[in-house]
Amino acid sequence: MFLKSAHSGDQRRGERGSIIIMTALFMLILFLFLGLCIDVSRIYMVRAELQNAADAASLSAARELNGGTTGIDAAVARASNIVNTVDFSKIGITMASVEFSANPDSGFMSAASAKDSVTVKTIKYVKVTTETRATAILFGLGALADRHLESRVAVAGMSIGINSICDFFPIAVALTDTHPAPNTTMTLNFTQGTNNTATLANQDYIILEVPDINGNGSPETAVLSAGITNYCQKLNVNVPFHMTPSANINNGPRQITDGVNTRFNVYANGYGNALQPSTFPPDTNIQENITFDQYDNGTAVTVPSPNGPGKDDRRILLVPIVNPGTYSGTPVSAPTVRFGAFFLKKMSNVTNPCSQNTACGQLEVEWIDESLVIGRGGFDPTGCSSTLSVAVLYR
Repeated sequence: MFLKSAHSGDQRRGERGSIIIMTALFMLILFLFLGLCIDVSRIYMVRAELQNAADAASLSAARELNGGTTGIDAAVARASNIVNTVDFSKIGITMASVEFSANPDSGFMSAASAKDSVTVKTIKYVKVTTETRATAILFGLGALADRHLESRVAVAGMSIGINSICDFFPIAVALTDTHPAPNTTMTLNFTQGTNNTATLANQDYIILEVPDINGNGSPETAVLSAGITNYCQKLNVNVPFHMTPSANINNGPRQITDGVNTRFNVYANGYGNALQPSTFPPDTNIQENITFDQYDNGTAVTVPSPNGPGKDDRRILLVPIVNPGTYSGTPVSAPTVRFGAFFLKKMSNVTNPCSQNTACGQLEVEWIDESLVIGRGGFDPTGCSSTLSVAVLYR
C-alpha cells in the first residue's frame, strides 16, 4: 500500500508540470493572436482613412469640371488640397495622381492630355489615387511581413441635377455663350420690350413677369430686386417678360438699381418706405471691385455695414439664362436654356435721363459656378432635362 501511494504522488506532480507548459504555450499563442488583430485593425484603419481622402479629393475635383481647361486646373488644385490625415500620428495624405475621362470605367488620362481643346469638352469624371502608405507590422511578422503597403482609388463625376429653381432674381439674362468660363466678368445692360416684342442682345437683361409683380409693378420690382421672387422656373420652359411701364427705360432701371444697391448698404426713399435694412440687409462684405474668390475666401477687406449686421451671399444673383434674339407673343417670353449665377462686383447706377445708350441699371458682375449656390429647387423626371449637375461618387 505504501509503495502504491508514492507512485501516485509522483504521477500527479508530472501532470502539474504539463499543465504549466500548456498554459504558457496557450498564453503565447493568445498574445500573438491579439497582436495580429491589432496589426490587422491598423491596416483597415489606414485603408479607411486613405479611402476617405480619395473620396473627398475626387468629389471636390469633380465639382470643378466645367468643360474647359480652367476646370481641369481647378480640379487638380482641389484634389491636391485635401487635408485628410492617416494613422495615429495624423500624417497628411497626398494624392499620387489626378486623372480625367469621359467614361467612369476607362480611358483616364493626365491633366495635360485632358486639356486638349476637343477632349476637354467631354471630360466628366475624375479618378484620384492616393500616395502609397506603409503600415508597420508589430506582431504578425511571420504572417504579414514587416510592413503593409496600401493605396486607394476613387472615381467621381458629374451627374444630373435639378431642372427647376425657385426664389431667383426677377430678370432673365441673354448670353451668346451660355457656358462662360468661371470668373468671367460682364456688364449686363437693361433692355425693354415694345408692345408685343422684345429684342435681347448678348448680355442684355429684361425684367420678368412674375406673380409678385402686379399692374405696372414699380414698387414690386424695387422690392423684388432687393430680395428674391417666390416663383419657380423650369429649364426649357418659357419665362415671361414684363412689358408694363415698370419694364421701360424710364422706370425699370431705377427700380432695379434701388433694389440691387440695398446689398451695398444703400437704401433709396419711396416705395412705401419698404427698402429697409431690417427686411433687406446689406451683404456681409460691401466692398466694391473685388473678385468672387476674394469674397468667397474672405481675403478681401470687409467694409463694416453701418446699418446693422450683414447677411452672407446677398451679392450673388441666381437668374434664368435665355438665348439672344427677338421674341414676340402673348405673353412675350423665351425658353430658359440654363440657370446662371452672378456675383455683383459693384453698385448699379442710373443716369438721368435714361436711354438705351447710357448707363441705365447696368450690373457689373462676375460669372460663377451656379451649382455652388442653387438653393430651393428640384428635379421633375416628366418635365425637362437638366444642364445642372452635382458631384457623385461612382467608386
